[in-house]
Amino acid sequence: MPLYNQFSLPSARLRLAIATATLLSACGTVNTPVPGEQGEDMFGTRNMNGRDNAARVLIAPGAAGSEAPLVYSNIWERIAHGYGFSSELDNERIDRQLSAYIDNPHNLYAVSERASPFIFEIVQELEKRGMPTELALLPIVESSYNPNAANGGSVGLWQILDTTATSLGLRQDWWYDARRDPLASTSAALDYLSTLYDLFGQDWALALAAYNSGLGTVQRAMEKNQSRSRGTDYWSLDLPTITEEFVPRLIAVSRIFASPSDYGLELNEVRNEPAVAVVDAGTQIDLAMAASLAGVDTEVIYQLNPGYRQWATHPDGPHNLLLPIDRAETFTIALANLGTSDSRVTWDRYVVQSGDTLGAIARRYGTQVRALQQANDINGSRIIAGESLLIPRAYNSSQPLVTPNAPEYLEGVAYSSASSSLPTRYEVRSGDSLWRIANRYSITVENLVAWNDLNVDATLRPGQVLVLQPDSVAHTDAGGSQSLRYRVQSGDSLARIASRYGVSVDALAGWNNISIEGLIHPGQELVVHPGQTSLN
Repeated sequence: MPLYNQFSLPSARLRLAIATATLLSACGTVNTPVPGEQGEDMFGTRNMNGRDNAARVLIAPGAAGSEAPLVYSNIWERIAHGYGFSSELDNERIDRQLSAYIDNPHNLYAVSERASPFIFEIVQELEKRGMPTELALLPIVESSYNPNAANGGSVGLWQILDTTATSLGLRQDWWYDARRDPLASTSAALDYLSTLYDLFGQDWALALAAYNSGLGTVQRAMEKNQSRSRGTDYWSLDLPTITEEFVPRLIAVSRIFASPSDYGLELNEVRNEPAVAVVDAGTQIDLAMAASLAGVDTEVIYQLNPGYRQWATHPDGPHNLLLPIDRAETFTIALANLGTSDSRVTWDRYVVQSGDTLGAIARRYGTQVRALQQANDINGSRIIAGESLLIPRAYNSSQPLVTPNAPEYLEGVAYSSASSSLPTRYEVRSGDSLWRIANRYSITVENLVAWNDLNVDATLRPGQVLVLQPDSVAHTDAGGSQSLRYRVQSGDSLARIASRYGVSVDALAGWNNISIEGLIHPGQELVVHPGQTSLN
């Protein structure tokens, strides 16, 4: 099977970029971690270019070294061999989760594709730590193996809260969010899970419950049961519904992945060998330049390195890049051959005009004030007319920076729903594509197309408004103006909805033939013409 089949890359160009490979080889509620000694970051500095790729031949854990090694035909067999707790349990709660997954067969296949670039490295780390390999499947439950998944402040494969990232040693700023870095976040999540496992008497079910709902939630539930002379095991506790479903869901996934054919399901065949290599670029580098040096499409670099939120690695590091394993040597050689005059980050020069501010310049060039301050060694916000500023821009492009991994910082571009962290609509900017928008907001291109009545190959135009949620369906009338149907959420009011879409309350009421003082109810559909302030 060609290596590119191991990647869930959403466009033909990305698949083509990988097709030349040579086969060389916390639910968003991770709360209040307990500090402890941490081992060396498994991925922080390790160079994997020269690693032994014969990992598909593995001595069984606990087996004598002289015995014949086990040979796994794929990564799922290897994971199933290292299970530590899921095979011991069987109850109705697990059966319900099994049924839910069986009823959605395409979901697990898609997830197994999405996991393919990172799963080998995660399994390697679990085995090195002596942890059960069911945990390699935990990101399926947490994020569907989407490193850009965001839910209520929780982000990444392991769904780590921003308030927890510092305690887990994960850096997050404008340039880089380690929660989205598949390998850095794995190190932190496994550290935390190990700590919880020890705290709860080496009980994985309780440790996972605490990972999901917080240490205090589980401790209080145990104390409550203990005071009533009831069991204090996970299955006896009165926990939040999502936590009561959390462990059964992981066990259900583990059973399916151990023997998918028993459940009438099919998984993506992922080889038991590394698909990516970690290469240290040494200094800040434009991701588009890195792609050019490696000989891959820029979108491959963005997809494999979702921790980088902007067009380049962090000025202060890290500078590690995940690359398709067959392109790592090409990149390393090309990087070493760069001349001293070849800048790894590309800049434009701008002459400050009277009345300019750093904020206005940053908005004009699609960057941030802090980036301008760093590039130009500016303390504070004072700039002088006639001075020159260095403006970072994308490699080999005079267009504004396009960063598919970046969160939105510009007010008025993405409009959020009060009931969801996902914006309800998005205003297209220069350089956008369906894939970039879908990737940014962790939705599929197929859904984005369906919700907006578009073709997959549709050309987007700057200023066009796209719907990002199924409850807000976009339409275009005969006059070319865009409208959408919005489904009222709990807590909504006409004023709130009008403000969200930049329209007047009078216009919103008129479009829907209701009075300004009229009541609206959850589930009701309203017609909205975003950006229009009158009935005409």
